[in-house]
Amino acid sequence: MNRLYTLLFLFISFLSQAQDGVFLTAEDFIENKVYRPEDSKIHERFATVSIKNNGSKIIYSSDNAYGYKFKGRQWRFTENRTYEVVSTEGLWVYRVQNATDLSSFSYYFSDGAYGEVKPLTRRNIRNCFSSNSKLMAVLNKLDWRMDLFQPTNFRHLPLISALFVQVVDTSTIY
Repeated sequence: MNRLYTLLFLFISFLSQAQDGVFLTAEDFIENKVYRPEDSKIHERFATVSIKNNGSKIIYSSDNAYGYKFKGRQWRFTENRTYEVVSTEGLWVYRVQNATDLSSFSYYFSDGAYGEVKPLTRRNIRNCFSSNSKLMAVLNKLDWRMDLFQPTNFRHLPLISALFVQVVDTSTIY
């Protein structure tokens, strides 16, 4: 029985690594289409990711790629920074681990795959979506001191993203 569990674990681990790679464009990210040559190795380092294959090494960053997928998590490059992608449903939400407190995160958002990444603040949300009266009404009632980033029962999205799914016409956010 233990042998079966070991084989299952190795198989799942292999599948998740096989899907790791680089998103060269926003369209690749949306379609979950990663670039990674066969038998290559992927390495993270600061605001870059490198792929080593047959003695050659290609480094990807915000200069030549949209993002990457590594160990089952997705990341977006922008302006020489990497942001972990938390949600792409409703509002696109990202996070960055705080350097001074490794147990906490700073949150960011964009209005879709092509949108500028901005700090997730009430002011920035208002500026970006001011023409949506339904959303403005919800924001006026929302207590921003609560944890807006914990998963909800609504498809396991962070609360802030679940609100957008309910209130914003998401066909305009890609």
